[in-house]
Amino acid sequence: MAMNFKVFDDQLTAANYVADLFRKQMNNNPTSIIATALGNEADAVLVELLADVKKTPVDTSQIHIFDYDKKQAEYLNIGIVESQYHKGGKENIMPLIKEKAKTKQNKGKLTTLFATVTGGGSIGYKNLDQGDENGLRAAREVVILITGHDKVDIVRNLYRTEAGGRFEAANLKTHRMVNVVLDKDAAQGLPEDMREYFYQMYS
Repeated sequence: MAMNFKVFDDQLTAANYVADLFRKQMNNNPTSIIATALGNEADAVLVELLADVKKTPVDTSQIHIFDYDKKQAEYLNIGIVESQYHKGGKENIMPLIKEKAKTKQNKGKLTTLFATVTGGGSIGYKNLDQGDENGLRAAREVVILITGHDKVDIVRNLYRTEAGGRFEAANLKTHRMVNVVLDKDAAQGLPEDMREYFYQMYS
């Protein structure tokens, strides 16, 4: 399985971890192109990300954000240049990147996708462009955040379903780099031995 699971005590800790990955991505690659489809996980991550950036500033002058969560004000507050904030839509993202964000420095590559998984198995939201290499799967790295006891079935389906099955997000098992970040509640969808293993390794 290509997915790397990480289990944390609670939603706040999981959101903080994802926010730290987000800040480090911007810091380590200041020409990053990042897509966000975090759904109901977005607010918690953005609060932590803003706190992180205030504590440890990063150069966001060349960062491009393609946002499916409609959180423009939050990203501008973090320091994203307004002309480099883009609202995500239903069309394939890679042609959008080529049109609106490609530079000599970033080469038009989608660096990272930060997302969640819906009950129906979609990444972020239903009907997103996630089925081919012109869509969100084109991201070099994918970070999935799933928290809350109401997400147990989502985690169970994600873990059990083989790539190519009816649970769409399971197709990410063929992706080269996917991190799935859970809190203890959502992690109840994993087998007990795996849940304990991932918690001991990454807590």
